[in-house]
Amino acid sequence: MRYQIASGHSIDDVLCAISRGRVVYALEASGNGQYHLVRAETWQPGRHTLGSYRPVEPLKSLVFTPREFLGELWKDSGRAPLPERVVIGVKNCDLSALRIHDHVFLRCDPPDPAYAEAREKTLLVSCDCTGCLEVCFCPVVGEQPYARTGYDINLSPVGDQVLVETGSERGAAALEAAKTCLEPADEALVSGRDRAREAMQRRVTENAARKGLAPGMDFQRAIAKSFESEIWKEFAEDCVECGACNFCCCTCHCFLLADGRGATGRPGRVKLWDSCLFKNFARVAGGANMRPHRAERLLNRFDKKFKFFPEILQTYACDGCGRCAEACTGKIDIRDVLKRAVDEL
Repeated sequence: MRYQIASGHSIDDVLCAISRGRVVYALEASGNGQYHLVRAETWQPGRHTLGSYRPVEPLKSLVFTPREFLGELWKDSGRAPLPERVVIGVKNCDLSALRIHDHVFLRCDPPDPAYAEAREKTLLVSCDCTGCLEVCFCPVVGEQPYARTGYDINLSPVGDQVLVETGSERGAAALEAAKTCLEPADEALVSGRDRAREAMQRRVTENAARKGLAPGMDFQRAIAKSFESEIWKEFAEDCVECGACNFCCCTCHCFLLADGRGATGRPGRVKLWDSCLFKNFARVAGGANMRPHRAERLLNRFDKKFKFFPEILQTYACDGCGRCAEACTGKIDIRDVLKRAVDEL
C-alpha cells in the first residue's frame, strides 16, 4: 500500500507513532557532511533525520554485532532476549547487504540464533537517497539509490511530501499505529517519486563515471582473470592491514571465535568480527598460513566479493557504498582497483 502524509500531520508524527514500544536506531547529522546511526528510546524530531545518504556505520552492526559474548564454556548460560527495535532511514546499500548476511547466517545448518532473533525483532524503515557522497557508486554494481525489496516500510521524500510504502505484513501492521496521520497516495506523488529516483540514479552514475566506472562492467570476469596480475602487489604496498575496509563494509561477515576467561574468571567464548586483511586470517592448526602475503589477502577480498558471491548468489558482495574508500588508512580506493582489473582484462 502507498500513503502520503495527511493534512495537519508530518512525517515526524508517523515515525513517533511507529517507534512507540520499540528501541529506535536513527540517523543523526554530525556536522561534517556525515551521518551516524544512533540509539534512542523514540524518534526525536529535530535531532533525528532521514538522511540524504547512508551513515558512517553499516547496518550489519545491529544484526551481526562486532563482539558477542556466547557464554561460559560447558554451561548453558542462555541469552537475554532482544527488545523490539526499529531502524529508521536505512539506505539501499545497507538493506541489500542483508541478502549476503541472510545467506551466511540463516541458510546454514543450524542457523545463527542471535542473527535470526535480530532480524526477527528489527523493523526496517528504509528511505530513498536524496543525495550522494563522492565515493558512492551503487549503479556500477547493479544497485540503485533506493530500495526495491527487503524493507518493511519505505519512505520517499518528494518536495514537502513523503510517499510511504509498505513492503511486508510487519510494516503494514506497524503503520496501523499511524493510520490517522496517513491517507492514500495520489498518482502525482508517485510520479514525482519516480522522477526523483531517475534523477538520483543518473547523478550517482555520473559520479562513478569520474572514476572511469559504468554500469554493466563485468567485474566477475575481470577479477577471475587477474589472479596473476601485478595490481595486487602494487595496491598491497599501501595496505597497513588495519581491517578498516572489512569492518565498515556493509557486506563483510567473517568472524572468529575466541576462548578465554571472563570477568568471573570462568572460561568463556566470544564471537568477534575478523578481517581477511589480517596476517593470521588464513592461519590453520599447526601454524600453516594459506595467504602469508598482503597481496594474496587483498586479492582474496576482491575474489570473495566479485567472483565467489556472483557464482553462488548471482550478486556482488559489494553495494557501492564507498565506506571502504573513506576508511582506508592507505588510501586504497576500491573503484581504482576495479578499474585497473577491468582495464587489464
